Amino acid sequence: MRFLTQFFRVVVGIVFIISGFVKTIDPIGFSYKLEEYFGESVFNISFLHNLALPLSIFFVILEVMLGIFLLLGVWRKFILTSLLLLIIFFSFLTFYSAYFHKVTDCGCFGDAIKLSPWTSFWKDIVLLFMILFLVYGFKYIHTLFILKVNWIIISIGLVLCLWTVYQGIAHLPIIDFRPYAVGKNLKEGMNDGEPEQNIIIYKLKNLSTNEIKKMNSDEYISSGIWKDTLTWKIVDTSTKIIKKAKLSSVHDFSIECLGNDITQEILDQDKIVIITVPFSKKLSIIERAKLRKITFLLKEKKLKFAILTNDPVFLNPISSCITDQTTLKTINRSNPGLMVLKRGVVIAKYNGNDFPTANEIEKL
Repeated sequence: MRFLTQFFRVVVGIVFIISGFVKTIDPIGFSYKLEEYFGESVFNISFLHNLALPLSIFFVILEVMLGIFLLLGVWRKFILTSLLLLIIFFSFLTFYSAYFHKVTDCGCFGDAIKLSPWTSFWKDIVLLFMILFLVYGFKYIHTLFILKVNWIIISIGLVLCLWTVYQGIAHLPIIDFRPYAVGKNLKEGMNDGEPEQNIIIYKLKNLSTNEIKKMNSDEYISSGIWKDTLTWKIVDTSTKIIKKAKLSSVHDFSIECLGNDITQEILDQDKIVIITVPFSKKLSIIERAKLRKITFLLKEKKLKFAILTNDPVFLNPISSCITDQTTLKTINRSNPGLMVLKRGVVIAKYNGNDFPTANEIEKL
């Protein structure tokens, strides 16, 4: 009992810290996931839409801190109760997503680790079992260090969380797990998918004995049973998936300008600056001024560039091309954001707060 309590304590604590930390790296990305849950097709609680980012920050820091508190053995009853309530809530969300096919990726580990809805649900059930065990054996949980040391560790953990969240919002995530990270080759990413592998299953009936037999297409051909049409008849066919299709990591990168698809042209450029604007309606006067300034400087230096948005009307008189909003939000969490490509390879990315000068881009 004592050993299992300590083992589960370490496992649950580490899982919550890792799960929370990878989301503190990219709090805006997790806020997009919350918006999916708040949407009409899921829970239809649109009044929470504007609170997605504050809620994201709260939950990701909460996860990390609960994990730290558990490992340190501080506030046992309160922490275990909080963990229990949180994992019940997460289990409900993952079950709902899996059963009703609403949200295909729960975002439990951000973009770092992708889990299917059912995998996420069973992961939560295992954690629920462990936490219930900890609640039962909480008397075996003791503080790891003296009070002063515990609070120093807690303070450091909280400060690191806040700093990481700040970096992810005001600048760029300290680690980029997305397919548009610096160093990624978008051309390769568009072709790294795998097709579905399946096999046809035949259901055959013996016309003399009424025997039913099933065999796959290879067996059907190799056995020669297909020749014996007087004895065997195909009564049904079905398809069995051997291996599910794998989407390309860059499967939705498409650029349309003046009615023409210029995606390949963009990827083939020796160097091109991509400015992404996922929310053109939300641009402030200052942000619009930044766009006008950077485009003017790029033109002066005769550097090629393209502005991508899902709603060009709201960027007038600045000319732009059309790209899916989800893609724009994936490329760069900032609105606006900037990415530099060299023959399809991402060589630099910037938040709108850190736009480089044209000279700096020229040197890349």
